[in-house]
This record gives sequence, C-alpha cells and structure tokens, in this order.
Amino acid sequence: MGDEGRVGVLMGAGCAFVCLFLFVSLALTEVAMQDRRLVSCADALASVVGGNASSGSFFVEGDALEVDEAGVRSRVEEGLAALSDTTCKVGDGVTVSAVNVSDTEVEVTVSARPTVSLVPPVLRTTAVPELMRTSSARLREAHGQR
Repeated sequence: MGDEGRVGVLMGAGCAFVCLFLFVSLALTEVAMQDRRLVSCADALASVVGGNASSGSFFVEGDALEVDEAGVRSRVEEGLAALSDTTCKVGDGVTVSAVNVSDTEVEVTVSARPTVSLVPPVLRTTAVPELMRTSSARLREAHGQR
C-alpha cells in the first residue's frame, strides 16, 4: 500500500469519527433540551396546583383543614391537558407519574420519552432513556399561610 492509500484510509477513518461525534452530540443535545422542557412542565404543573390552592378549592373541611388529594390530582391532569401543546410538549408526550400531597406541599412527578431525530422509532424504546422529573409547590390555606 502506497502513501496515497494510507492517507485515504486515515481520511476515511477521520471522517467517520467526525460523523459519529456529530451524531452523538446531536442526540445528546436533543435529549438535554427535552429534559429542560420536562423540568419546565413539572414546574408549571406544580405551580398550577400551588397557585390555585389558596382559593380553598383543594381543602376539605373537618376537624382540621386537610388537602383533597383527588382534587389535586384532577387539577394536575387538567393543567397537563391545557399545557400539552405549549410548555408540556415534550417527546412522545408527557404523562403524570405521581402526585404526592403532604400537609403543606404538593409534589408532581412527570415523565416523557424524548424523540431523537436520527434514531429510528423501533430503537427509541431501547436506545433512548425515559426522562422523569419532579417539582413541588407549597400549598397555602384559604385564609392566609399555613
């Protein structure tokens, strides 16, 4: 093999390495951007619940003021439906994984499978990880801080 052959092989290997590097960089960037959007979605859903809790709509009257967990969960689902075309437009779609309510705080966990343009749909379930993010908001009593 002459010098021209070695240079050709080195150029081919260099081009393949650069293409592979660009492919991996593009895929990681797409996943990172969708992860940031999922964090924004979780924050928005938690704030929807926390911001509306001051109206008293989530509290059940009784001996002590308690949070109505079913009302909180339905408000999160309504918020997701309202934000599904804007803030919560992530990958193949956002799902609410969990809604945990404590005495003064609501914690919303959302998940989504990101889409990567260069990965075939058949390989997305195995090659692309499912993203899961959690956000919380403080609930306020109807007549002031708890």
